[in-house]
Amino acid sequence: MEMDKLKQWMDIAKNMHGGDFWNNIFDQDFAKQFMNEQQFTQPSANTNGPSGREEKTTRTFPVIDVLENENEVVVMIEVPGVMKENLELGLNGTILTVKGKALPIHPQLNLTYSERFYGEFQRQITLPDSVSPNQLNAKFWNGILFVSYQRTVEKGEIIPID
Repeated sequence: MEMDKLKQWMDIAKNMHGGDFWNNIFDQDFAKQFMNEQQFTQPSANTNGPSGREEKTTRTFPVIDVLENENEVVVMIEVPGVMKENLELGLNGTILTVKGKALPIHPQLNLTYSERFYGEFQRQITLPDSVSPNQLNAKFWNGILFVSYQRTVEKGEIIPID
């Protein structure tokens, strides 16, 4: 296991107080998100490390923010350099999936240094609510895909007590 992943798991473990650790940890939304993240390997700045082999850096792509309040949920998905035509959204229960392809801007030139992601990608995002696909709105602007939906607030009927 990579050191960064181990540190993340240790941070999660520190946040758990009391009870059965393993039962509690998999009930947490942040742990579900952690398990659903798709990792991608990308060449690092130094393509030939001390061992003479190509070094790799692991990053999550695309990066996301999930914002919510009582009435609305907005997922911001950063996909710099990716055209809208190369993106696909899917929904299965509470799992929003974004797939796509980041193409090089200058494919005729040799890549000597890169910190950007190129290639096919897929990321699964756990939404805080169950929604149907027709409830989602998706807008693409300046390399950011905004996916949002309005929460339905159901107010229960008050039942008199005798």
